[in-house]
Amino acid sequence: MSSNGIHTRHQPPGGFTLVEILVVLIILSIATAVILPRVSNMGDLQVASAARTAMSDLQFAQNEAIVSQRSVTAMFNPDQGQYELRYGDGQLVTHPINKTPFRVRLADNPGTDDVTILAASFGGETSVTFDALGSPNSQGTVTFVAGGFRQRLDVAPVTGRITATAINP
Repeated sequence: MSSNGIHTRHQPPGGFTLVEILVVLIILSIATAVILPRVSNMGDLQVASAARTAMSDLQFAQNEAIVSQRSVTAMFNPDQGQYELRYGDGQLVTHPINKTPFRVRLADNPGTDDVTILAASFGGETSVTFDALGSPNSQGTVTFVAGGFRQRLDVAPVTGRITATAINP
């Protein structure tokens, strides 16, 4: 009891105990050990990005062939990690967004700089040509790889339907 006759309670000091701090540090360490490897290995995201970009570029080539009524060839160069789109007369197609010759070099793009073209095969060739009806001259595949992850694009015969498939390491 205080001198004025009022009862006061003793307040415990504020802050955390050593045990509480250690428990939080252990939880954070476990979370970091689980999450960090997933975040640091971006190969799966890069290869998926490259495959989606190439897929949309192949669809563009197909549509350009239909609209222009000229054949359009997608030429893949695995050794240089690039591909380009050309009309039947050899002239490079103009990229619809940046208005430059349509050539994609994976190493030049921040999101795909670790991706390589593992293989491209269209009836024994590394290129596919879409005719004025949008049909490919051959069915085939293009495989991209980064950090042990692979994605394959398949071009179907006759329709030219393009699909992407993840290939598990």
